[in-house]
Order: sequence, then structure tokens, then C-alpha cells
Amino acid sequence: MEDIHRRALTESITFLKDNLFVKGVLDHLVEENIITFDLKQLINFAVTDGDKVSELVCMLPKRGPRAFDAMLKSLRATSQEHVAIHLEQKAVEIKENQDAKTQKFVHQWLQDNIDLSNDAAGQCTMVNFESLLDAVNMALNASDHLTESVTATDLKMMLGKAFQLSEIAMNQSPLPFVMKGNLQIHQQVAVSESPTTSPDVKHLPKLMKDWSVANVCLWLEKIGMDGDVCKQFIQHKISGKALKLMDKADFIEMGLILGDRVVIIKERDKYLKEERDEYLKDSSCLNQESASEAMASASVKLDFTSVEDSECISLKSERDGINPPQPLKHEIGSRQFASLCSDDISSNAQYFCEPVAEKDSCVEHHMDSANSCDSLQNQEENKTSQTDVSENIPSSSAPNAEDSNDKSEGLISDSVSETVETGQTSSSKAIEESLITKFKEPSEILRPFGYQLGFEFEYKKDAKLSCVETRSGGNLLQPIHRFVMPALDSPEGMKELANEAIAFASACLNDRANATIHFGIVPEVSSGFTVHGQIMGLHLKKNWEQYEKFLNKAFAYGFSELEIVQNCISSPMFIRVASGDSSNESLEYVIEIDVKPKYEYSQNKEFFIKLKGEKDDAEAIFRIINGDVCRLQQPQIDFYRQELDKLAKERKKQEDKAARKNCIPRDHLCEKFINLLCDGDTKFQGDQYRILVLNKPDETVDFESFKETFDFLADIEWKAIFDFDADAKVCRFLQERDYMMKIAMSDDFSPHSKYNLQKIDRLKQTHEDIRNSLNPTWIFVNGYAQNNEQKLDPINWKMEKSDGFKEAVRFFSRQIPQRRALVVFLLLSEDTKVVIEATEEFLTSFPNQWLCISENESIGNPWLQELERRNCMERGIERSVFGMPWKHVQEAIAHIVTPRRMDCCELPTSTGTFIVLPKKVMNKFLDLEILSSFECDSSPITSNIQELNIHEVKEKEMFFRGNGVSWWNFWFQDQVCSRDILHHLKKDVKESFDDDDDVGKVILRHQPGAGGTTTAKHLLWELRKEYRCGIVQSINEGQTAQQIINLYQYEDNRPTKPVLLLLDNPDEEKANLLVAELSEMAKSLTRKGGDQAKCVCIFLICLRRTEVGTDPRRLVLQHQLSPVERKWFLDMDKQLLAKYKQAPDRFMDPKLLISFNILKENFNKEFIQRTVRSFLDNISDKKELRLLKYISLVNSFDLECRSLPTSAFDGIMIDYPWSNRTLRRGRHAYASRWETHLSSEFRVLVNEASKPSMGYIHALKVINPLLSKEILLCLRDAGSSRIPVSEIALEFYKCADIFYAPSKARDDLLEISKDILKKRGRLPNGRPETYFAPLIQTIVNEEIPEKASAVLEIGIQLTSDPFIAQQMARLFIKFQNWPEAIKYATMAIEQKPDNSFLWDTFGRIYERQLLEQYDKLVAGTNLLKVENSASIIDIALKGMEMFRKVQETNDREKTLATNQAGFFGELQMVVCLLDCLTYFFPSKDELRHFILEAQYMPEDYAALQNIDGNNYADKLKQLNRRVQTAVNRLEDELLQLREEAIDEFGRNHIKNQSDSLICLKENLNSYFGEDGDSVPEVLKEWEKCEFRRRRIFRLAGFNLRSIFDLRHKKDGMDILKRIRDIAKLNIGSDQVNVDDYQTLISANLALASLDSEYRSNFSEYEDMLLWTKKLYELRDTSFVSHLEPYLFFVMFNWPRENMRKQLVNPRVIEDAIRNWKDAYYKKYPKQRGEGKPFRKKDTTMFFLANGSNMESIYSYFARNGRPLENYWRLPSTMAKLQRLCGTLNQDGCEVKIQLQYGQGNKSSISIPTSFPIRERTMWNKQVYFVIGFSWIGPKAFDITLDDPRTVLQTSRDGSPPRNFLGKEFHRTSKVVEVTEEHFRQELENFDKKLQRIKDLKERKNRSLNLTHEENQLLQEEARIKKEKDRLIQIRRKKMESRIPEF
Repeated sequence: MEDIHRRALTESITFLKDNLFVKGVLDHLVEENIITFDLKQLINFAVTDGDKVSELVCMLPKRGPRAFDAMLKSLRATSQEHVAIHLEQKAVEIKENQDAKTQKFVHQWLQDNIDLSNDAAGQCTMVNFESLLDAVNMALNASDHLTESVTATDLKMMLGKAFQLSEIAMNQSPLPFVMKGNLQIHQQVAVSESPTTSPDVKHLPKLMKDWSVANVCLWLEKIGMDGDVCKQFIQHKISGKALKLMDKADFIEMGLILGDRVVIIKERDKYLKEERDEYLKDSSCLNQESASEAMASASVKLDFTSVEDSECISLKSERDGINPPQPLKHEIGSRQFASLCSDDISSNAQYFCEPVAEKDSCVEHHMDSANSCDSLQNQEENKTSQTDVSENIPSSSAPNAEDSNDKSEGLISDSVSETVETGQTSSSKAIEESLITKFKEPSEILRPFGYQLGFEFEYKKDAKLSCVETRSGGNLLQPIHRFVMPALDSPEGMKELANEAIAFASACLNDRANATIHFGIVPEVSSGFTVHGQIMGLHLKKNWEQYEKFLNKAFAYGFSELEIVQNCISSPMFIRVASGDSSNESLEYVIEIDVKPKYEYSQNKEFFIKLKGEKDDAEAIFRIINGDVCRLQQPQIDFYRQELDKLAKERKKQEDKAARKNCIPRDHLCEKFINLLCDGDTKFQGDQYRILVLNKPDETVDFESFKETFDFLADIEWKAIFDFDADAKVCRFLQERDYMMKIAMSDDFSPHSKYNLQKIDRLKQTHEDIRNSLNPTWIFVNGYAQNNEQKLDPINWKMEKSDGFKEAVRFFSRQIPQRRALVVFLLLSEDTKVVIEATEEFLTSFPNQWLCISENESIGNPWLQELERRNCMERGIERSVFGMPWKHVQEAIAHIVTPRRMDCCELPTSTGTFIVLPKKVMNKFLDLEILSSFECDSSPITSNIQELNIHEVKEKEMFFRGNGVSWWNFWFQDQVCSRDILHHLKKDVKESFDDDDDVGKVILRHQPGAGGTTTAKHLLWELRKEYRCGIVQSINEGQTAQQIINLYQYEDNRPTKPVLLLLDNPDEEKANLLVAELSEMAKSLTRKGGDQAKCVCIFLICLRRTEVGTDPRRLVLQHQLSPVERKWFLDMDKQLLAKYKQAPDRFMDPKLLISFNILKENFNKEFIQRTVRSFLDNISDKKELRLLKYISLVNSFDLECRSLPTSAFDGIMIDYPWSNRTLRRGRHAYASRWETHLSSEFRVLVNEASKPSMGYIHALKVINPLLSKEILLCLRDAGSSRIPVSEIALEFYKCADIFYAPSKARDDLLEISKDILKKRGRLPNGRPETYFAPLIQTIVNEEIPEKASAVLEIGIQLTSDPFIAQQMARLFIKFQNWPEAIKYATMAIEQKPDNSFLWDTFGRIYERQLLEQYDKLVAGTNLLKVENSASIIDIALKGMEMFRKVQETNDREKTLATNQAGFFGELQMVVCLLDCLTYFFPSKDELRHFILEAQYMPEDYAALQNIDGNNYADKLKQLNRRVQTAVNRLEDELLQLREEAIDEFGRNHIKNQSDSLICLKENLNSYFGEDGDSVPEVLKEWEKCEFRRRRIFRLAGFNLRSIFDLRHKKDGMDILKRIRDIAKLNIGSDQVNVDDYQTLISANLALASLDSEYRSNFSEYEDMLLWTKKLYELRDTSFVSHLEPYLFFVMFNWPRENMRKQLVNPRVIEDAIRNWKDAYYKKYPKQRGEGKPFRKKDTTMFFLANGSNMESIYSYFARNGRPLENYWRLPSTMAKLQRLCGTLNQDGCEVKIQLQYGQGNKSSISIPTSFPIRERTMWNKQVYFVIGFSWIGPKAFDITLDDPRTVLQTSRDGSPPRNFLGKEFHRTSKVVEVTEEHFRQELENFDKKLQRIKDLKERKNRSLNLTHEENQLLQEEARIKKEKDRLIQIRRKKMESRIPEF
């Protein structure tokens, strides 16, 4: 495409994006053969229309000269005339501007430099300035060098042409002029004769191919053509090269008449024949030396335009005025592709060009010869030899060093040698010399693949090749050879030549295999007169160039991917066959074509071809099958497409491997670089923290260069990258390579930046994100163009940016362990001014921990010198590597680290197919490790059997030693024992798929080291092809759940299978948060209207527990193998031992596989003891023993069995580690990296692993928890006496060398060390396993409490953790040291005042104090005067105050865990206080009167009104209100809200709460309730009402839950009726209150749900409507917050079918709903914010049903006592519910309903949907639904577009479907509670018996006779005392257990 047209397109890009419709244009461009179908698809792949336009505009300039006109034609064909006009006008505008600019410059230059005066010219002439200007313009138009802008050099050259053109085109004499100054005219042709003479042929260059347009015009004049013909040649710019290629059609297209065409063609052919004859004549006179010189002078630079149909491809000489030399003998191998001429081989196709060698080649390892010629002589020295060379005989191409850096632009390339670019000049010269020597005589071996040998190479006639035809194999770089003997004397033979060549090339390209086809060597199938592999040669009837042109044309015809053919297929090479018979003058050749499918070009493409002789549209694809070139049929094509990606990856892998293997720089710079980078080693080992610093790359460096030189940046793990390039070139390059990173600005680290000042916690959050991120942080230090932050100069940078930069560096210096950092400076350009200013901070923060690399010393040395001048570093420190090419750096690093794994990840779909998860998409799942359906299958290692075998042994040994199981262990057969529980686990998982939950959970409990995680991963492996499987690596609020949803939906429109994910021993709080978030998101997914909700995700949860229980309903894995499992381990042990004995150098001794042996021995304790002692005895290094002691201590008591960061122990493993003089480089490096030379015995017991921490760090861990306990025990017994655990713990926590060197590693170790002081395990029932954390509990059990407190005290000092202070308080509570307990509880609260659990601990202090007082009362040690009860009351009131603090803080906490201990604790304190007070009051009834009757104050108790200024009497009388408030809140929350839990711990926790509440209510009822229904008549009316309420409180309570629970009791119906009747009496009184109405309505609803007859015959419905209205009006008079008034009012007054009377206007209902929601959030402030993960779910107990009156309200009742959460989905229920219709709003969250009331009046009201409807097709349409009344208001359930009542089917018995699983709201527990009254009665019985025994003893002492029965009673004394003590203990435990653990 012409430059003007290209500019017209690019300068119109904005207009085209706004106006161009691409789709239609593409179809027309395909029809016009401008673009291919593949290119059309490529454009369509663009996301937006604007992107498609950009792709098209970028592509069109490369599609040939017809592209612009075809584009205009396509626009007009698609009715886009305005776009076409715009482009045409733009082209004209550009042309005019360009011409005007050129004319202005030419005019001015001629005026400045040309003197046309008569004196200057030396003669009188009439030539004026305009004539000269016209002549120069004509020269410019005829020039091949005309560009957009003309330079002075161009004009000086054009003046020379003006001499000739003035004669030819203008019939003028030469223009006389004189150059001003010293300027010289650059004439293209040296004219020796007078310019006035007529033109002659001797003025022309000798070779036609070197003629310029002016030369062609001279020649045309010579043969008699007139001026019009010359002008046509000038207009079309026909040079000599073009003239040689032109055929009849070309001349016709030019518009030449027939006569002129015939003359021109005849004279041209005649001239070319003479040219060839002269060449042959002169060549016989040249010896080999002169030939070599002629060869060396060749230098032609190629310049091709796109190939379009039969358009000519012109060649351009590299420098005008110099004739290229002609090759000798049989030089061939041209890069050019000739114009597509007719099928006949025409002599006018002959031309030559010089090939270009592939740059910087080196020989492939399997080849023994090569040719890489250097530049020999320059062209000026060889001008004389150029004219003496004939061009008839072809020869193999010789590379020219001048062109070695130019990329070929020809159609077919010679750059197919199997090389790796290293730039080795001297070595290639030596190889060349050896090859010349080797091939001095005719060769009997094949030409080395890919090398264009010189003219001296020949084949020997009839020689039998030792290398015969080869077949494709595993090595794609080893060339395939194919021999063919075509008959070239017939058209069929020529067709065979073409078809064989292109079919073979297609097959090799599709196979991605290097190959050579040899025409002229006998193939395997031949006649009986020849031998396979015999060199015969082909006799060429015509010139070899004609055959070359024919083959080039065939390739262009056959292949559509011209650019790939150009770069992957060589030009035909014509190699002379020497017969040895001098009499044989015929020339015979072997024609060879090399095919090299470089991955760079072939990638994942398919190569279809068209064969000559077949239909034009018939395309075929070929592959090499069983050694033959075979055409594929459709099934084979389909199979090939499946294998193509794998084949392409294999090609790339082998290319990369060959590159790394053959080009390893070994000079001193490489060694120095590796030494500095690897701490003196040859590879990365141990724990290293690397930081990268980059400056701006050079402007000339592009992305292609980055690929070749900077891929290594993605292979090294960097902790941070400081980038001084505002354009982010390197960053963008790595992002395109799928390198994950977090991007930050240096200002993000400054506390004074505007971003951090706006948000206080932002800086802290930034630090935490970096500390916890697995990806490096990319920090832009000096601007970021993408954020419109521009680069600053050094002065402004220091003022504006340096503060943030310094804070960033200092932050990382605090995170990285001292002496473990390495700051790597990559200086990419001379732009180092700001870097120098910043370097000082790096060198200060990381002294002697840096390395500087620069490719050029001119960049690195000034940087280094400036730093030395500034005294930033000592002089002479060798920490820089200057002069090492970036490519060599990349190659060196390739041998240090393994390149990033890029295996393909495939996922199953709901249709059974598999889809590829791209790397870029997979990188977005930061919190998940996704298991591919074909994990490990696509790994490159699987194609190399030897490497695969080594890898198999390595993986097995690592796993059997105790490392975690890898996916390779499952991929290799028989490396993992299939546990018996796996079958049950799989069964439970698959059953969960049918569960109705949005999120399913399957729990596997396992003891540490029992193989639970391995078994869970085994299940994932087995199900990976059915379900999308993975592992949750971390849980981040909001992010992890969204990633799971994205994985569930990825490329699957209607997923029917859930995601299966492993949660391995998750944090309970985080796991519940994840489940809650995911459930919330799952509900908002698009669902079909009537379908049940489908499960989105199944969590396979592994819980590591010391005790797992033996419940057969649970899945547990203990330290016990089954016989089948044990047999597997024993058999495996035999295999391992046999292999070890067979090859001990290859296989590890099975005795060292500790983890495997522990399981083999079935966790035998004695075996573990023997093993540990045997290895410990061989560890003599005191540092190692100390390290092992600390590691075993932490691993023994860490419930999560975590790895410990290695570098945290530097302080105890290195002497003086923090000295700046102790270098970690050179000779000091090995000693500093202590982790690399630990003893072998240590490594057997302790595993090395990587641990997530600001990326990944090196970590240590005892391989098995059982082993760690035994190691610790052995180390404790090492001396004469056993060392206490507390002594080791104190030694560890006091170790300053570990804990007082700040770093992220130290912080990680400190976090684990804190946990072992405070975290407790849990029993299967959900209760804590121990009272304290395991470490503290062990010390308490084995030693004294003071030792435990000493350990906790040092933990508090070290960590300042409030929860460790809490543990200290709990320790003192346990041992009743109340002042110390209060001290540490206060300390914890002061640090974290908003934590409800800390306040709970404070409350427990007073609870235990009160229990202590109770014990004294029971033992009879307290004075029983009323005034003495004040201290007890004071303790109780303080405790209740603490528990109310728990209630307040719990409502404010934004956590998923709900702490109800505040309400339970307050009720427990009330019960315990009243139990204590019974010892101070004459009777319990007296105490009840005192606390229940406000006016009752006997004189004996008046003292309580003022004790030290406290009115204890008044506070006691307020207990009733506090009790009702707390009980109501607990019962309401259990009924009205539900919470998710990851296992039955959560359900047990809820059950424990329910059981505790029952116990407390039983005790409270005895104080605040009434035992009989009869009301004393003497009471006043208000007292009677209060009596009835206390009776109802004793029977059930005022809460809906307590009343509905009576339905499950045996006599529940009778009790409900009694409650109803009692409540009716109060309603008839003028003292009625809220509780009375609420109780009566609740009782009637409970009875109606129990008895259908009661429901249908209910006659008080209108009274119920009135009661609900009264209840709603009185709602604010209650001191207890109730939601029932809103529920009953809205539910009973909701307009419905068959409603007799409407008492309430719908507007009032709408207001009530709004008030209801406000009351809900006031009662439960933690529930604010829809969709928040810490919200519980509100339950729905009632639905609007068909029918009238009481039958219109439906509530499910299961007689088995198990109410269901989703009971409304039962078919039997759905048939009963009333279905309404309304309009779903636009966001799918509300339904608008038309309500009708009164005399047909209507009103609309909106209610929320039960979950958002995301299916947009349902929005703004009429929908059908049922109404449920939840505790926050009415909601629309089961929303559908169609009325399902017409298709609803109900099961006959009304039972739920077989697969229907519901959740319980609650379960009524059978709990037996002993009240204080019963306890006192039992205690009194024991006391009476003991008093009787005491009396009998006195009688016996007085020698009185006793009866037989009395003597027996005396013998029972000990038993009775024991039973009494047991009763007291049981009572105490009951009192302590009333508050469930939170």
C-alpha cells in the first residue's frame, strides 16, 4: 500500500471508529482476496467495534497495493459512501500537502545552491530556473528513492539524473549550472562522453537487474521506443529488476500497444541471453580465490511489498550506484519470490539476489557441521570483479554479514537453520573453515540441515548416502529427510515437483518437525536399477532460476499464510552433482528445500494447501503418518485439532531447551553474576528476599526485544519491584506474560500523602495487603503515566516523591530479615539521575546487600562512580556486573531457576465437555488452587521418559518423607494408599449435590498425621473430571466467595454441577464468613422460576482434632489403619526395599522415609520412640539441637501444625548475624545460609517447605505431629532429669535473638507462638477440649500454676496480646485468685474495649466469686443475717453489669460469631444470687414475695435499702424485668434468626444454648412463676393479672417460641388451652397489657397448627383481628422489645380472598411494615445491611394460605418434632398456599401488589422478594408468588412467570420429596434440671440421715443398745457422705454449665 493511503487510514482512525461498520466490509475484503478468512476471524475476536476498526486499519497497509482501492470499493458496496469519500479526500489532502512541502523545499534548495547566471555557467544560455526545477522534479518522480520528505542528499543525487532526463524526456540539451560552495553532485551513472552525444548502451550498468528507471529509458531509446513509451515507464517506475520480471500481461496493463510490446520483449530476452553467455565465458577464467572474493562482495538488501495475485515484487539495491556482484558457478537460494507468471517456465524469469544469513547462529547439538560466514570484503574493493561474473550457474547461498541483522522480507526465507542466537563470530568462522575443508571434494553425505553452504559444496554422482530417509519422532528438531525423483521432462513431472514440495512442507509444518525434501535422490520405492539413497541428480533443461521461480510460484499458490511460508520454508537450493566424468557436460542438480516450523511463526496454526491440478477451492491438510506424507480426512483433522495445542507447546519447549542447552555463557562475568545473585552458590537455596530496581528502558527497546532478553524477570520471585519508568514498559511486558503483581505508588507508603490523610486506616491496610499477598508489589517511584502521573526531574522528585519512596524502602527493610535481602539494580538506559538519588536509601537500608547489572559499561560505570563520589559505598566493592548482554543474563538465570509452569488448565462443563481456563483468567483466582481435569497430563516432563522416571522417584520420596501430597503423587500410580473412608466420603459428597442448600458441607475429622488432608485431596483427584475442583488457600472477605461464584459460572451458561472445594482445617470464624457470603451470593444467581435452588458449591472440610470421637454417623480418620490399608503399606515397603537394594544410588533407603514408616507401623508409639532416639543420637551440633528443641516445642502444641519461617532462627544459628561486616556474599555466604548445610539426620526429622508470607519463604516443620511430641520428650530427657516444659517454653519466649529482630518472618513465628498460648481445641460435641491452650494445660497438669503464669506473663510482655492477658485472667479464675484475675481482665479490656469475649471473661470472675460464696453457704460457713448478704448481692450485681457490657459490645461487633454469653451470664447470675439468698430468707416463698411485690418490705429486710449508700432492695425487685428481657431476647433469637455453621459444632453450639436456656428457665420459673392456676381472691385486680402472667411464665412464657414448643410435649394441647383460657381472663380485665394479647394470639395459632378441626371451627377470628389491632397499638408500652405485634397485625389484616371484613386500610399496613423493619433493626442492630456476611437469616414461620379466617394462615408442624426451614417447598404445602400475582420491579428485588379492600377500592404495595431475581427476562412482568411472613416483614416466595397451580402435583401423603432435606429451626431438648428447691430438699435428706447417725453414735457411746436397722445405718455413714458430696459437685457443675461456651 502506498504511504499516502496508509497515512489516510491511520490519520482517520478516530473518524473510522465513530462511522465505520466493520462487519460488511470484512466480507467484501475476503471476496477481493485482500484478507483471508483467518484474518477476518482475528478481527472479529476484538471485543469492541472500536478495537475491530483498529485491527483492520493496522492490517490493511500490509495487504498489498490493491488494499486501499478494495477498501473503498467495499465501503461503497456496504452503503458507507461517506466513509469512502472521507478517505479519498484525506488521501488527496495528504498528497497535496506532501507535494507542496517537497516543492517548497526543492525550490528553496535550488535557489540556495545553484547558480544559473551566464558567468557561472561559463556560457550563454536561455535556460531559466523553471526549466531546471522541472528537470529535477522529473528526476524525483523517476527515482526509486522518492519518500515523503526529500533531503538535500536526495536532491544532489537527482541533479545527476537531470542530465539524462533532460535529453530523454524533454528533448533538451544538458542543463548548465554551477554548484555553490563545495557541494558535489551525486550522479548515479558515470557519464564519460559528452552529454551532448546521443545515448548509448555502454552508459548502462552491465546487468539489467541493476538498471535504474533512467537506465531503462536510455535502453528504450536505444531500441527505438519513442518518448511516450519512456514516459509510461517513468510513470510506472519500471527499473531493470522490474523489467526482467515483466510478462505480456504486465505490458498490457501498462497500456503499451502490441507492436511496442513485441519489440521490448524480444530485445529484453536477447539482452539477457547475451548477459548469460558473457557470464559463462568469464567464469571459466576465475580461480577459487577470485570466486571467493566475488562472493564476499555480494551485498543486496531486499525490500518486498505484499504479494497480491500476479503483482510483481520489486527488489531494491542496498545502495544506488553500486552493482551487486554475481554469484559464481551454481549459486542459488534467493530470498525473493517472483511474480506469479504463467505455468510455462519462461526465460524472462531469470534474476538473482543475495540471501541473508540468520543472525547470530550457532550449531544444534546433534549436528556436526555448520556454516556461518562472516563479512569478508566491502563492496568498494570488489567492483572490478563484479563485471566479470556470469550469472547462469546456480550455487548454494552464502550469507552476508552486512545483512545478518536484517530480517528477511521475502516470501520464502533461508533462515531455517537449527540455531540459537549467541552472536559468536569467531567460532562460526572456525566452523566455516572446517566445512570448506571437509567439502573440498564432492560430498557423499547430506548437506547439514539449515545451512546455505557455498559454491564449493557438491554431491558426488551415484554415491550411496549413509543417511537414508528418516521419519518423524519425539525430537522435532532432528530433521526428517524425504527423497523424490520426479521426471522434469513433462508437465506431469513438473506438477509432481510442485505438489510433492508443498504437500511435504504442509505435513512438516503441521507436525511441527524440521525437515528437508531432496529432489534428485532415489527414494525407498524405486526401480530395480537404482538404490535407496543413491544420489542421481536432476537434469535441468532450462536455467535453474526458472525452476526456482516455478517452485516459488507453487508455494505462493498452495499456501495462504505467506508470511509464515516466508519465515519457515527456505528457498530451493540447487546443489551441483559432480559426475567425475569430464566428458559429461550436462549439469545435474539435487534440489533441496528446508522446512523449519519455528514456534514464533507456526504457533497453533493449521496449514491447509491447494495443489496444482485440483479445483481452485479445494484445500487439503497433510501430515506425516508412518513415514508417508498423507492427506487427512475429516475425522483425522478433528483429532489433529485436539492434539495441535500440545504439539505446538512441545515444539516451543524443545526450541527453548535447545536454546538454553547450547548457549550457556561461561565467561568470568557469568560466574561473577551467578555468584552474587545466589549467595556464592550456583543456584537459589534456602531463604532469600530479592528486590528489583528498574530504570527507564532505552527508547529503542521494543516488546520483541523484551521477549528475547527479559523473560527471566518473571521466573525469579521478587518481594518488590521499584520501577522508575513512568511509562511502565517492563511492567506492561510482564503483565502480557501473565505475571501477577500488585501495583502501588510510592505515595501509598507516605503517611502524609493526600490518599492516606483522607482515610486513616489506608496506610495500615496497604501494609497488611503487601504482607499477606502471595504476589510481588510493583511500586512506581517516579510517576505512572496510566494514572496521569508524569515523570519528575531529580530536584522535583526529591521534593515531591522521595518521602513516600523512603517510607516504602524502610517498610520492606522492616519486613525482610537482616542480611537476607538482595537489591538487584537493572540499569536499562542512561536515564539514571533519579535512580542515583534513590540508591542511597537502598544502600542504607540494605547495606552490602545489592547487585547492579548493566549491559553497557558506559551506563554502569558513571552510576557507580557517582555513588562513590557521594560516599554512598566503599570503593573497590565488587558488586556490579557491567558488560554482560541481557540475553546472556537470561540464559544464565535459565540454569538457576525453573521457568514458570504454564500447564494448561481444563475444566469440565455441565454438558460433559472440557474448556480451557486461560492463564490470565486463572490468575484472578488468587485465593483458590484450581485442579485441572487433566492435571499433570500436559506437563512437558511427560514427554521425556527418562526425566519422568526421575521425577516419579523424587515425588514419591518427598511424599513418603512427610511432605504434603502433590497432584503428581496421584498421577503416578500406586503412590497414595486409597483409604477405606474414601468411599464413604465420596458417597456423602455426591449426596450433598442433591441437597437443597446453596452451599453444601461435608466434614472429615482427622487426628493430626492420620492422612485426612491426603484423603480429601484424593477425592478431589477422583472427581476432577466430573466437577470443578480446587483448594481454598486463603479466605478474604468478599473476594474468595466471588471467586468461587466466578469459577462456578465460567463459560457455562447453566451450570448443573456445583464446585467442589477443600477447606483444610480452616479458621472457624473465616470459614463461617465464607459460607455466609457464598450463600448470600448464590441466592442472587439467576434461577428458573419454579425450580428448587441448586447447590453452587460443596465444601469438603477437613478438621484437625486431637479427639475425633467414635460416632458412626461422622466421617473420622484416626491413628489406626484397617487391615487392607496396613497391607498396602507393607507391600509398598517391600517394593521400596527391593528397589533400594537394586540401585542404592538412585533410590532412598526406606528407613529414612519416616512419615511412611509411621503409617506402616500403624502409628506404633514404641516405633516412633525408637526412630526419634536413633536419629537424635547422631545429631551432635548444639545449634541444631537447640533449633530442633524450639521447633518441636511449637509443632507439638500448635493445633494447626504450621511450618516455621527459617530466617526467624538466624539469631541462634549465626554468630553476630546483625553485623554489617558479616557479608552474605562470596566466601561468607555459605556460612550465613545455615539452612543449606543442616545435618542429614536433622533433615530426616524436619522437612523444608515453602510458606506463604509476602510471597513464599523457606520454612521448617517436624514431619509429623506425633513425631514432634516424641522429639520434645526425648530432648527433655536428654539430661539427668526431665526438663519441665515450662523451662523450655520460657527459654524460647525469652530468646532475644529470635524475637527482637523485627521482620515478617519474626512476625509469622510470633503469631504462631501466640496461638499456642491461647488457642484451644474442641471436642466433637463442640465444647473446648481443655480449659487452657494445650501448652498451658500441660504445664498446669504436670507442674504448678505459677509456672504457667510465668509463661503467660512473658507471652504478654513479648506480644502485648489482649487475648493472652485474657488467658492469664482465666488461669487466676481457675485458681480463685480474684485480684490478679481482675488485674489481667482489666488489662485485656483496656487494650481491646470493644470485644465482647473479653468482657465475658471479666463477668466470669464475678460468676466464680458468687459460686464460691454459694459453696460456703452450702457448707454452712457464712453468717446468715440479711445485712451479710450485701457482699453477695454486690458481687452478683457487678457480674450482671459485666454481662450487660457483653450484650452491648456484641451488638456493635461486625463479626459472624454471635456472643450470647451476656444474656446467659446475666440469667445465671440472677439464679445463683437467688439461690444464695434462700439461705438468708426464712423460706423461698418469702424471697419470692420480696422480689416480685414492689410494695412488700418487711422490717427485717429494710436494711437492704441502704448499705454503704446502695439500695440493694430496689435492685433485687428489678430482677424480674431483667429476667424477662434476657429470656425474651434469647428465645426470640433462637426462633427468629438462624445461622450457618461449617459443621455440627455450630449446631451443637445452638443446641447447647437451647439446653442452657431450658435449665435456666426451670430455675427462674421457680422464683418468678406460679405453681397453680387458681388466683387467690384476696388479690386486687392488677395483682390477679400479674399472678396469671406469672402462671403463664411458669407454664411456657410470653414468647412465641416457648408457646409453640408446647406443641411437641405430650400434654402440650392441654397446656396450650390452659394458657389460652388464662390469657382470656386478663383480656377481659381493664389491666390488660401487651403480653396478654400476644400470649392469647400465639396460643390460638399453636392450637390451630395442631388441630385442623380447631382451625376450621375457630369462631373468634373477628376477635383475633381486634386483638391484633389492640396489640399493635400497645406495642410501645412493653419494656421488652417484641416483633410479634407487627407480625400478627400485618398477617391477620392482610387483604385476602374470602375475607369478610377489612378493618385496616392498606396504607396503615404499609406503615406497619415500615415500622416493623425499624423495630427489627433496633432489636438486632447487627442485622443492618442486606447481604452482609455477619447477618443471620430471618426465619419465616407463617404463609398466606387458601381459605378464609384461621385457615388462611398456614404454619408447618411436624409431629416428629422437627420443624423444617423450607417447609413451604413441600408439594403438600404448596397446594395449600394462596398464590398472588404482581409486577416484579426492574432490579428483581421487590414485587408490586394491587390490594383490594372496602367497596372495590385498590391500593398498591411493594414487598421484597425472598432473594433477588437476577433473570432480567422476568423484570417488569407479571409474576406469581406466595407470601410468607418473616420476622422482618412479608416477602414474596416462589416467584414464577406462569401460574404453577395448573401443574402442581401433591404427594398423596403430603410428605416431603425423597431428596428434600430441611433444616431445623430448633429442637426441643430433653434436659433434666435440678432446681435449688430440689437440691435443698435432697441436701436436707442427707443432712437428716447424717444427723440421725450422729445421734446413734452418741447413744452407742453411752452403751445403749441399737437395733439391727440402726447398726446398718451407722455402716452407711461413709456412703451417705460420699453421695452428699457428689450431689454438691453435680449441683456446682450444673450451675457452671448453664452458660454455654462462646
